[in-house]
Amino acid sequence: MKFLHRLKFYGIGFGIGLIMVYAMFGSRSCVSPNEQKMQELVYQEFALSDKAKCKLKCLIKNELLLKIELRHFEVNYDLSEVHKEPFGEYFIQPKEEFKNKYNYKLIIQDCDTISRINDISTTTNCNCP
Repeated sequence: MKFLHRLKFYGIGFGIGLIMVYAMFGSRSCVSPNEQKMQELVYQEFALSDKAKCKLKCLIKNELLLKIELRHFEVNYDLSEVHKEPFGEYFIQPKEEFKNKYNYKLIIQDCDTISRINDISTTTNCNCP
């Protein structure tokens, strides 16, 4: 076999192998535990306390906008209490590149299928009880 004939034979096999790998694994991607937890918390139903609703009004936001903005946030596990009983609490803060855009942080309780927000800490002065 000549070199070009072997190279062509190798190329065909390599191409078939690439197609098989793509068919098996597709467009899967690796997701960090932090991103996975944020996705889980955002896709759950939100339950806001009266204080959190008041602070959202003060920030001129609604629940839907908050869900959209949370994709720019991350869980700070150093400040979170994930094993707290009865529900774990996650301290959510903006990612480093969005810290100047969002001036609030929040704590979300992961209650099975509900993400409960009791308070939102913000730099704006709100007269909420």
